[in-house]
Amino acid sequence: MNSWKIILATVVIFGCGVGTGGLLVGYVEHAFPEIRRPFNGPQILNQQLVKRLDATLHLTPEQREKIEKIIADGQERNRDLWKLVAPQFHAVTQDVHQHIRAVLTPEQRRQFEELMKQITPHRPLAPTNTPPALPLTNAPSGAPSSPPAPGA
Repeated sequence: MNSWKIILATVVIFGCGVGTGGLLVGYVEHAFPEIRRPFNGPQILNQQLVKRLDATLHLTPEQREKIEKIIADGQERNRDLWKLVAPQFHAVTQDVHQHIRAVLTPEQRRQFEELMKQITPHRPLAPTNTPPALPLTNAPSGAPSSPPAPGA
């Protein structure tokens, strides 16, 4: 029983971190409107990295070209990796929200839903190189079972 409490606490802490990150991204997007869409974040960051490397290391044109390709290849590998873990990440997030809802009163649940809409709108807060969220049909095996419905 205690191990489930530890697991649940860890997942809740992780979920809070995700929520905090979402709030921070929303704040940055609001505070710095110049980064609003259209925004090609990964490409801009890559260009900045290459410029900095070039200014610091005095790259040859050949080195610059190779480094740009290395970075682009790394991004592609990250996209492939995200495609593998995104469903599990989303399943854990949904499970955390379900467990939180189970301990709230009906009024708190309504407020929680409103808060979640503000923190995690149906569109991404800031563009990323991640693929769009995949619909979940089933939680991955080994995921904690759903809590009982409140009042059940």
